Amino acid sequence: MKKLILTLAFVVISVSASAQVTLGPRITLISSNLDLREEVANVQAGDAEFGFQYGLFARVKIPVIGLYVQPELLFSQTESTITSSTQDVDLSFNRVDVPIMIGGKIGPLRINAGPALSFLTSAESDIAGAVTDIKDNYSSTTIGFQAGVGIDLLKFVIDLKYEGALSEKFGDAITVAGNSFSTDERGNQIVLGIGFKLF
Repeated sequence: MKKLILTLAFVVISVSASAQVTLGPRITLISSNLDLREEVANVQAGDAEFGFQYGLFARVKIPVIGLYVQPELLFSQTESTITSSTQDVDLSFNRVDVPIMIGGKIGPLRINAGPALSFLTSAESDIAGAVTDIKDNYSSTTIGFQAGVGIDLLKFVIDLKYEGALSEKFGDAITVAGNSFSTDERGNQIVLGIGFKLF
């Protein structure tokens, strides 16, 4: 993962001298929830919770075909809850997300879509104050997709995207009220992002 981050950073720096490149910081708000992969009596996932991402984005315009490529490097934090009549489990996940969007403009709007790579850095469960590391229950790397619309206002870059998972990421040791079952922490989510063009 470190090699990938260094490679992305090198590519961005290498092309930043071009007038066709935009670079800047980015923060996003995400709404997601944990998916239960099987039905368990009296156990259900909690309501969708908000998480956040922060990092950098770059946009490389390809004037010949009128498209652009927008890679992002984001550090993500999300939380989910599993509830039952007797016990609640709070789950937290930290990831490095790398969406790579390809898009074009229709009037003032940008339309874009592309793959989204995700690297899990930590995962924990909290049951009545007892925190357990559950990172080994999940795949360290998954692939998803994002698609949405955006608009540029002055130096601000605003995007609203839908994200889905292409590879499943199960946890098979989540236990609530004596029941163990699989979960998928890469459920579908809504992403609202705001970036600022430094140049």
